[in-house]
Parts: sequence; structure tokens; C-alpha cells
Amino acid sequence: MAMQTYTLKIVIGGAGGCGKTTLLHRYMHGLFKEDTTMTIGVSFTSKEVTRPGARIKLSLWDLGGQNRFRFMQKSYCQGARAAIVFFDMTRLDTMIQIKDWVNMFREHVSAQIPIVLAGGKFDLIDEDMLASTNEYAKEMMEQFGLSAYFMTSSKTGMNVDELFNHVVDVLVCTPSHEKSTAVSSIQ
Repeated sequence: MAMQTYTLKIVIGGAGGCGKTTLLHRYMHGLFKEDTTMTIGVSFTSKEVTRPGARIKLSLWDLGGQNRFRFMQKSYCQGARAAIVFFDMTRLDTMIQIKDWVNMFREHVSAQIPIVLAGGKFDLIDEDMLASTNEYAKEMMEQFGLSAYFMTSSKTGMNVDELFNHVVDVLVCTPSHEKSTAVSSIQ
């Protein structure tokens, strides 16, 4: 059986300074990078992964989260097959923006685009804040029918690979008639 080859564009959005670039650096290089520069407009990178019978080239687009880049983000989303909405678990202001990002992806890419919610900086969150953050994330998942929620730490590497593996699996391994409705519980 011949190996199938896929190229999948995945967009990553979230508030400015929430850790998207650091998350991507951890995923690409397996290392934590403490100091990153602000993403101006968009930054993109690619990575090859495999699944049984498939070779997948991920085209990962890191969207600048500052409001001044909003007018450009819509065009950067064209052709995306999935989206990750990323927020900083220690900053309420980044959680509030989740709705805006989900709505933008659904409006400018597809109403059926698989969207995964991911909270970063798990290593910095206290127990009280964790409970309220998870409750809010659960509400967002239910309200928008998001594919999954991952708590991550770019510093420790917790759930970084699992997040991207989930996105790939939703796109490649889920039967096509189920792709738009694949939902999993909070992980």
C-alpha cells in the first residue's frame, strides 16, 4: 500500500504575549525558549510527522495576537484545515479573547473547522486559578463545540506534543464524515 502524503495548514491564534511562539518553539525544537520576540503579523514553520500509511507536512502559522494585526489575520487563515486557540492560563484577559478567535476562524475559514483550545503556562498556575480556568475552558468547549482542551507548559513540555498529535489525528485519522464533529473530553 502506497504511503499517502498530506500537507495540512494549522493556524494558531490567541492574545498577544500568551505564549504561542514559545509553544511552537517547544514543539519544533523540543526546547524551552525564555525570550521570544513579538510576532509581527504572522510567522510560519513546517514539520513532518507520520501516521500509519501517511506522511504529513504540517504548515504551522503563528498569528500575531496584538489588535493592530487583526486586519491581516483573516487572509492568513485562508486554506487552514484546523486551528488552535491558545491562551495564557495565568491571565484572564487572554481567556476573554477565546470567543473572538473562535468566531474569526469559523467566519473566515469554515464554520466546520476543527478548533482545539489550549491553555499555556500550566507550570505557573495556582490551584484556585486552575479550577476557574478549567471551568471557563469547559464552557468554551461546550458553547463552540471545540475538538479538545489541552493544558500545556512550554517550559516543561507538558502536553505540547499531545496537542499537535491530537490535531493531526483529527484531520488524518478521523473518518471524513466525523471530522467536523470530533469531540473529546477535557484532557
